[in-house]
Amino acid sequence: MATSRIERFMSNLRENLVDGNYYEGHQELRAIAIRLVKQKKHQRAIQLLYLGALELCQYNQWGSVADLTTFMINIYVEEKVPVTDESKERIYDIFERLSQATEYYPRVYEAAIQWTIGAMGSPVGDTQLHHFVGSIMRQKMRFQEAEQHFIVGTPESPLALGNMLFDWAERTGAADYGLFVARGVLKYLALGWYEAACVCWKAFVARMVQDYPNSVVERTGNQALPSKLGTVYYVNDHELVNFVQLLLLTVERADKSPSSASARIYGQLRQQYESRFGVNSSTVHSILDIIAEKYFGVVIQRQQSIMDIVNNLFAPPSRPAVTGATAEDMD
Repeated sequence: MATSRIERFMSNLRENLVDGNYYEGHQELRAIAIRLVKQKKHQRAIQLLYLGALELCQYNQWGSVADLTTFMINIYVEEKVPVTDESKERIYDIFERLSQATEYYPRVYEAAIQWTIGAMGSPVGDTQLHHFVGSIMRQKMRFQEAEQHFIVGTPESPLALGNMLFDWAERTGAADYGLFVARGVLKYLALGWYEAACVCWKAFVARMVQDYPNSVVERTGNQALPSKLGTVYYVNDHELVNFVQLLLLTVERADKSPSSASARIYGQLRQQYESRFGVNSSTVHSILDIIAEKYFGVVIQRQQSIMDIVNNLFAPPSRPAVTGATAEDMD
């Protein structure tokens, strides 16, 4: 009975859309959904909003799609709908279509993430949803937004982020690609996800080896350090890339002792490289403080939470910011 009523509602909607009555169709469907919610028929309202949003996608009615999807997510929140494959699939189906409407998409995916945060009791929400959103933002070349989601994504996210950061560096024409790989590696380290930092690094440096073989030198013999990173490289003319690799090698040997050899090396790396981040030096300083505490036992007072610092790390890259370190700075 419930299914037949939904089918009837959808048939009426399709007639309106075929006739070009998009606003009327949207408003009628919304009114029916409100009525169903008042009648405590929440699952039926969710199904109607989901199907209606998909229909409106076919006519590029993105404002209406965003409105109905947000309404559906609000029901998720109010009725404490659990985060399941089924509840997420509805969102995924709509998101894949809605992503081309840049003015509406962020509002909708932010609502979805907030729902998962509340439903899961997690500070970041559902990692699969983050990876999904990050992947779509990457396809749209909205790299900064994609990065924010990959950082708190799934085990597949670091590989995607490393490759994306290389693409980002290429498009920017950066003088030192290290500023880009640092965006991923430093954030993963600050969150305590060393393995992810390594995967991100490996993906990035593999692209450098592939595209710039004459600039990348493999360290062998006494120059090579055994490491989870695998092959150790030196990259000509990209000093911050070398810094990121040295940082990972040093963190790998950390024992949370501020008096250890690795802690001393970490301090030396900071002293040598921190200022080379130019306009980003102060934010890099903050995140390196977090890494110092997490891996080397150096306790530093801070005003912001780790997530706030991570989210604020690095100004949006532009050619002046990336090339801000001069040749004299590299001496």
